[in-house]
Amino acid sequence: MSEDFSELDDFNDRAGSAVTSGSRRSSAYPGAPEEAEGEEGSKSKDASMWAKQGTSFFPCDEAVKELMPAQYEICSSQSAGIYFKRANSKFDELIQLPDSASEAIVEAVATFWKKEQHFRKFGFLWKRGILLWGPPGSGKTCTLQQVSQHIIDNGGIAVYATHPGTTAAGLGIMRRIEPDRPIVVMMEDLDAMIQQYGEPDVLALLDGELQIDNVVFIATTNYPERLDKRIVNRPSRFDIVKLIDMPNEEARRVYLHAKNERLRDAVIDCRSCHGKGKNSDTECKPCTGSGKTSELDEWVKGTNRYSIAHLKELIVSVEVFEVELEKALKRLGKMIDQPPKSTDTIKPQGQYT
Repeated sequence: MSEDFSELDDFNDRAGSAVTSGSRRSSAYPGAPEEAEGEEGSKSKDASMWAKQGTSFFPCDEAVKELMPAQYEICSSQSAGIYFKRANSKFDELIQLPDSASEAIVEAVATFWKKEQHFRKFGFLWKRGILLWGPPGSGKTCTLQQVSQHIIDNGGIAVYATHPGTTAAGLGIMRRIEPDRPIVVMMEDLDAMIQQYGEPDVLALLDGELQIDNVVFIATTNYPERLDKRIVNRPSRFDIVKLIDMPNEEARRVYLHAKNERLRDAVIDCRSCHGKGKNSDTECKPCTGSGKTSELDEWVKGTNRYSIAHLKELIVSVEVFEVELEKALKRLGKMIDQPPKSTDTIKPQGQYT
């Protein structure tokens, strides 16, 4: 892969000054020091290796040859310019849910890394863009982390994008130092990123003047209708647009089984239905003769349409605060079906006390 590094340096200078210009935020991340115009570019012009300081990595002229496989955020400061900060990711807590949509995304990314020669054959950049959309709590972030874990396990790096201009400049530096390193760039809540920094900066990151390859961009949104057609209907920016819906029955069972050890062997007495498949409160399958059924079944049956966050709260309510399952399900169901509104305090005349 060939690049015009003089163009890269010019872009880095502009990216650095853009972070400090009056029309943009003064820093690449909350709490960052004020920037000096063009400093990021001047810090990186002679870069050929990485310097390590704690959990952060800075472009420099002599130091480590490559970043360790991990998840990073590309940051910027007045003293150091652009640098990669390693995140404290806890991938050991990830649960691989049997959800066809999420599994398909992980498999698509795994397949992508095997297709370099196919892209080269047609003269295309070796890159891929994936946009995940769906309701809050449906598992989009979990899918991002699964993809991140996959690339790290295979020696690549994952970049969590916060500021699009700083991320683009950092990726350009990355390609100078490590031209062949596989990269996944994660862009969570893409619609909010566009609202905060502007669509031009995001488009420049995806396929602007600093085109890089051997990369997968994967973004999420709860509100795909807020994205312009230039985002959602422009292959080469996002080639795959995939719905990640609420976890299905099998996925809920796997999550609850993994997170709530007590449910693995717990049974409940259902003889109150007298083997007829019914009792006063719920519909259930006829007993097999023992008069007992798995408590996990009751949890799975009662959590249809629940997000991962709702499942977590159900475990906390029942196991930590000792709320009855039926009451906990009723409360969480109300949160889903009847979210509070400010007008809820307005009562008909005569009802005020």
